[in-house]
Amino acid sequence: MMTERWHKWVVAGIVVIAMVLSGCAGTKKTVVVSNENTVQISMSWWGNDDRHAYTLSGLELFHEQHPEITVSHMYGVWDGFEQRNKIYMASHEGADVMQINYNWLAEYSPDGDGYYDLNKLADVVDLSNFSKEDLAFGTVDGKLNALPIAYNTTAFFYNKTLYDHYGLSIPSSWNDLFAAARVMSQDGIYPLGLTKKQLILSLAAWYQQTYGEPLFEQDGTLRADADKMKAMLSFYKSMIDEKVIPSVDEFDATSFVSGKTAGAGCWSSDASRYCDDLAGNGNEVVLGEMPGLNGPDTTGWHIKPATMFAINVYTDHPVEAGELLNFMMNDPDMAKLQGTEKGVPVSQTALKTLQDNHMMDSYEAMAGDQITKNKGSLSAMIPALENSKTISTFKNEADKYLYDKEDLDTCAGNLLAVLQ
Repeated sequence: MMTERWHKWVVAGIVVIAMVLSGCAGTKKTVVVSNENTVQISMSWWGNDDRHAYTLSGLELFHEQHPEITVSHMYGVWDGFEQRNKIYMASHEGADVMQINYNWLAEYSPDGDGYYDLNKLADVVDLSNFSKEDLAFGTVDGKLNALPIAYNTTAFFYNKTLYDHYGLSIPSSWNDLFAAARVMSQDGIYPLGLTKKQLILSLAAWYQQTYGEPLFEQDGTLRADADKMKAMLSFYKSMIDEKVIPSVDEFDATSFVSGKTAGAGCWSSDASRYCDDLAGNGNEVVLGEMPGLNGPDTTGWHIKPATMFAINVYTDHPVEAGELLNFMMNDPDMAKLQGTEKGVPVSQTALKTLQDNHMMDSYEAMAGDQITKNKGSLSAMIPALENSKTISTFKNEADKYLYDKEDLDTCAGNLLAVLQ
């Protein structure tokens, strides 16, 4: 007989299928029912259609290798996924194996008890594929809550063909970007585009380069005072007013592909989404350095796991969940299916598989080499910089200043009151 928890998954799957058939947007969930001798577990993830396709193929392969284990799956795009995850975590109804974001460790497992301790599954999950530094990213209070799939940082890609057209060198400093804007803006082109999250990370880097201290402490405490907050807001406004970047509401990968922007600041794991089509159109796309005040500078830039895999602390089947997690992280065939779509894999077995099969010719791999080169000087991601509430609060308040709804003093004061 099915457990009560599994029964809820089946019912939830029927509800979601009904939503899809009725035209409602929602997380996709498919439930595969097998015989009563089969152990049934579940897995959740977010991503694009390519990720869904190869992950589903991987789950079929896993079932072939483990016919005694059947996996249901729940997946969708990032938008809305984080909010739905809050509901699942609060109700203890999350999947057995979960793709998670790094900052979720701080949110859901501040004491290490929010996810299953993978140290207890060392006989099932091959932890020898990971260095001490790798394991440290997923360890909370001595408990191994998650494993990093790949590493991420902000990568700056540029359309060299477009920069060459204007006789400009690839930017390596903030001043270079402002200088490029003075030339490109005459034709309505921006030297760089940033999403909301990359904007926050860029401003945090500028802040630390300027003041020699992080914008936030690791525990989320805001370091900025009124004068420093005003200076950061003024820098942001100058980037908008002087056409260095478009509004974050107007920027996405298509902006880079279409030539609206000559550069893109993106997660290194998202590199192909920004660069492949542009290169396919005959443009030369290059990876630039992390900009600093006077040249390339890794100060204030952060590294984090691109995504992680964790096991639900409330799982009824930890061993079987461990088998699936190990497959997703370390299986050579799964590695070949995934390639570098999530970034350069951390697992040494997965990495060697891609190297041996000549599958490292990608923009993610290019960005991964840069991560390796800079790993010792990049700071560990501060969870507050990825917190959706922090990001939304900053943008909403800053917009009032950018569009003359509030003066600088008021905006800075409001941000300090909310973020401190």
